[in-house]
Amino acid sequence: MPGDDAIPGIDAMMDGSTTGADAPSNLRCDPGKPFGTPIVLSALSSSFDEVTFALSGDELTAFLGRVTAGNPGTMLSTATRGSAVQAFGAPTVSPMVAAINSADGAEYSPSATNDALVLYFHRQTSDGNIGVYAALRADAQSNFDGGSLVNVGGSGLTSALAPVISADGQTLYWLDFQNFQLHSARRQNTPLVFGPAMVASTIPVYNPVLSRDELTLYYANGFAIDVLVSTRLSKNEAFGTGVPAANVNSSDNDAPVYLTTDGCVLYLSSKRSGGSGGYDFWEARRPL
Repeated sequence: MPGDDAIPGIDAMMDGSTTGADAPSNLRCDPGKPFGTPIVLSALSSSFDEVTFALSGDELTAFLGRVTAGNPGTMLSTATRGSAVQAFGAPTVSPMVAAINSADGAEYSPSATNDALVLYFHRQTSDGNIGVYAALRADAQSNFDGGSLVNVGGSGLTSALAPVISADGQTLYWLDFQNFQLHSARRQNTPLVFGPAMVASTIPVYNPVLSRDELTLYYANGFAIDVLVSTRLSKNEAFGTGVPAANVNSSDNDAPVYLTTDGCVLYLSSKRSGGSGGYDFWEARRPL
């Protein structure tokens, strides 16, 4: 079934606790080291605002949200590459996401399951309603359907935004539109149905990005001001106030948008100088 995710090879690559001299030789970074200085992703950026971003588990397909002057002002696009060490090609509003974009409203904040067969996002319709949706497809060669409202605890997930699906596809996180606290729910029998909601942060957060083990949260402390990082000891605890993430913040507005499953690459939306204008995509990598 779409979204029933296994993560081939990832367990061997990283468990989040191995650092320094103990790090296996097949890691592409030392997960205990801080991120390096961000570099701009010119091929994915434009004079418009690039604001949301997600990757498939193999890191070969990117799902992007760009604010434009059109109507709707935001829709989803995709970009692809041949391998994880290559640069992405230019984003396009591809047939893969055409049905999503053709529905009423504007789409934001894509988050894909590891197999990229389920794409979660939030949609703001023309009447002002906002909710979390999931679009499905049968296989990686197919296009997504237009998306259906996610059900949490027996009700449609409305007044909610910025969904993030966990690396194993079993826990959905999102922000409450009223107080911007992070919430979570466990998946039930389909990718569209989740159990009761739980509060996952004691504070308001923006642009939530989670580590594979769901114990580290990167977020912006306002509408893209700075990137902060918070940790917790178990998934039963709520995240508290974080601290500024080392090396990734600038004097301009910065926000996290995606963390690779191995924790080695943090993607940002930033207004810092050196980009194409407005908010652009940047990446920061941990060294070996």
